[in-house]
Amino acid sequence: MTDTLDKTRAMLAKHHRNGEEFAQLMKDTFAGRFDEAFWREWGAWIEPALSARPVIMDLGTGPGVMLRTLKERYPVACIIGVEAAPYMLEAARAILPEGAGLLEADLHDPRLPLADKSVDAALAAVVLHEMNQPVRALQEVHRLLKPGGRFCVLDWVRAPLAQYLAAEGREDVFAPQCDTEQLEDVFIHFIEHNRFSSDDLRYLLEHTGFKVLSVTPLRNGQFARIFAEKL
Repeated sequence: MTDTLDKTRAMLAKHHRNGEEFAQLMKDTFAGRFDEAFWREWGAWIEPALSARPVIMDLGTGPGVMLRTLKERYPVACIIGVEAAPYMLEAARAILPEGAGLLEADLHDPRLPLADKSVDAALAAVVLHEMNQPVRALQEVHRLLKPGGRFCVLDWVRAPLAQYLAAEGREDVFAPQCDTEQLEDVFIHFIEHNRFSSDDLRYLLEHTGFKVLSVTPLRNGQFARIFAEKL
């Protein structure tokens, strides 16, 4: 388990480049990812599944801004974040609100210390594209959700290379002065950000016990917001 966690942490550190700076970036860009349109869809698809005192789980919670936001929106809820990266855990603990918990776990094989059918709703935002395989995480979400519980996935999805480079402002990769290290970094991130298509995510969800309720393309098709229900 420790070897797996160490491998995941090394992978995340490479993907995030500078952990502390990336944690701050996630804080700074939070409002753009979770805008009025997000919360409108969240209200339509997630809130009908919430009990009077719901349990809501955020997979790959990062610096913990979502934990704080969910606690503000649902004061009586139990909010649980799951994270593996040390720099994210440190940032999340610094703002962890009362009534929220933080679990340190590797989502490649999470085995969370929570009872079956104990969670009302779960969220995985910009998480699955970072994983070598998301099957165990999806199976764990299914185990934890109550019957009819809801799951939101927000993530990068596959787009053409030309569109990706233009959106990232990286057409400079073709310039002679772009060194090999920069080229490798850009293309590694392209592969990671294009790991799954929307259809792939739907397929994964449907084969781990979920019914897909809604798929919304975002940012010219480079992202997707998906809501699903545990069967």
